Amino acid sequence: MSNQKKVIRLIKKANKQEQLNLANWGKSVEQVREQKKQNDLIKPTHVELFERLKTNLIIFDKLDNVEGFAQLIKRKLMRFDVAKFKELNPEEYTKYLVPMDTTEIKIKLQSRGN
Repeated sequence: MSNQKKVIRLIKKANKQEQLNLANWGKSVEQVREQKKQNDLIKPTHVELFERLKTNLIIFDKLDNVEGFAQLIKRKLMRFDVAKFKELNPEEYTKYLVPMDTTEIKIKLQSRGN
């Protein structure tokens, strides 16, 4: 008998509603991802508007049924360069690694031809 452990996967079926809920959630996650990509592409155009107008505040006063404002906020931040630290101090980097658990649900959908 081998010392290798056997991995047993228990496959349980989700009912149709549960499957539909997961599929819809997966579609929603993908829509949010795509919307973020689109927003990232559009953002420079809006930043350029603030810069062209030489302002950081635009009041919405000529719109029907909408009130409010848009504000351009620029910040200078400092961040820790993990990649550079790891490259220059690999042993020190390893000392500070801590284990962590993560949970991910991966959903891949394809439309079936009817």
